[in-house]
Amino acid sequence: MSLCLLFTSGGSMVGQNVLQTLAGRRDGVRFVATSSVADEPALYQFDAVYISPQTAAEPDAFLARVEAVIDRERPDLVIPCRDDDVSALAALRERRPELARSLIVGSVASAAIVADKWLSSEFCARHGIPFVPTAMASDAAGIDALVRRYGFPVLAKPSRGFASRDVFVVLDAGHLDRMRARGDFVIQRFIGDAEAVARYRATIDEVGIPLFHTLQGLKHSISVLVAPDGDVVEPICTRNWSPLRRSKWVVPDPGVEARDIGWAVGRAFAAAGWRGPLNIQTQRDPDGALAIHEFNGRFTGGTADRVLLGFDEVGRAIERFTGVALPPFPRPAGAVALESLVSRSADPRDVDALTRDGEWRRER
Repeated sequence: MSLCLLFTSGGSMVGQNVLQTLAGRRDGVRFVATSSVADEPALYQFDAVYISPQTAAEPDAFLARVEAVIDRERPDLVIPCRDDDVSALAALRERRPELARSLIVGSVASAAIVADKWLSSEFCARHGIPFVPTAMASDAAGIDALVRRYGFPVLAKPSRGFASRDVFVVLDAGHLDRMRARGDFVIQRFIGDAEAVARYRATIDEVGIPLFHTLQGLKHSISVLVAPDGDVVEPICTRNWSPLRRSKWVVPDPGVEARDIGWAVGRAFAAAGWRGPLNIQTQRDPDGALAIHEFNGRFTGGTADRVLLGFDEVGRAIERFTGVALPPFPRPAGAVALESLVSRSADPRDVDALTRDGEWRRER
């Protein structure tokens, strides 16, 4: 077996997760990464690393660098590890269709639906798929109707945001008026525990702001894969809970509701031109029904958790896109996966070499 995998933004949390799922299965596989930084310790687990511009800041320069690396390394599969990379590689796929099977992303149009929460909402409405009620921040009538029906709190999110950055729990009309001026945001129904939000606000009024906090409850994560021929592979469903600041518990979700949503989403996106992994984040609304609140067109930070539970989503993607079947993941499936932080460091000599030369290769 001979296989080359290229990870864009390979030092990211997603890149580290995907790499972890391939531990013990490196024989005959070459791992290459691009990165906008040189001091991430995880980079030096790869066989070769190339410095590249940051995708969001310099998209054209990023793609030019990735194309040069592709032409040099001839990877069998290119795996995007950031949301911005997904959109960029979709554009490359459209411009260079001969690379389509090696770029694990879909069409430009389908990638836009994945990335933009308003487009996601419209797409799901057209296909009868449950999505959290959503309005653009610029749509005064839509927001007013949403608040009249569901009340406060509501969520304000960047329409193309990720990793819960710049997400606000909007508590009243004054907050909402100020959020409307922030530009490219969406307003969503808050389907978490509204009473917990009220208790948290009361605590702030009484004693101050806790240094650490979270309002995230139990989440249901669904992962599907759309193969190059448009075939949708069996959804993987888990329940994720983060009760502590630096840890997360993940267990399989045996229910049929999440699986049915996964099949419906996978088939709709396959028809729209998506190819590759698709992660679906859902939560139960106050009526107990699952509702989607965002999509990710890539592997995720939970990919390593899922392989520990026996779901080898990376291995199946590699096989469907390249025809190469990796050996099974080298440990039995667990009943629960616990994710927590670990400490790492990089050899300063490696960091200096990558910074100086723009590329680094493992010594054989």
